[in-house]
Amino acid sequence: MNNLIRVGIIEDNNYLLENYREFFSHYNDIELLFSCQSLEDWEATAQQTDDPDVILLDLVLPGKDGMEGIGLLRRAFPLVKILVISGDDRQEAVVESIKLGASGFLVKPGQLAEVYRAVVDVCREGAYLSPKAAFRVVTHIGSRVEDQLAKRLTKRELELVLLLQEGLTYKELAERMFVSVYTVNHHLKKIYQKLNVESKSQLISKVLNKNF
Repeated sequence: MNNLIRVGIIEDNNYLLENYREFFSHYNDIELLFSCQSLEDWEATAQQTDDPDVILLDLVLPGKDGMEGIGLLRRAFPLVKILVISGDDRQEAVVESIKLGASGFLVKPGQLAEVYRAVVDVCREGAYLSPKAAFRVVTHIGSRVEDQLAKRLTKRELELVLLLQEGLTYKELAERMFVSVYTVNHHLKKIYQKLNVESKSQLISKVLNKNF
């Protein structure tokens, strides 16, 4: 693989844009193909550049926004990795970006050194999530698991399954739920039947792997 990473930037904050330009100029393995302040600016010059490997994309832009931009950029450059860099770190923004085809998400404000590391990782490893963005994705996945389980289990059964993931003993489970150990065992038997498992370890494995 060619060691040179071709990069494009779409960022409406001119101060940040200049910082990125200056910063990347110090790296021999980065070639900056374009830097624009809007998707409209990029569209006006899109035919004049080679295909980038990575595009840094802000979500909040004048005119067309970054969410729309993900699709536009992926259609223009089918092999490009899109690295979203945004101050909008809401779970919805992170998850929707990934669903639309972004390969990474970096939360502003971030250190420039992390931006470089993210560009390299997303290009060579295929993906990059900053710690805060990763937390948003994990939270989203976890909530989806709970939603799926809630369709199959009663409220108390769901509570027991979530507590099981903490590695508690039956006695500790009973204390946390303010019930007897007998009641815990009764709930577990019902849960095993509903989720088609035969043991606590199988149950936890099924939950963690979202295998419903």
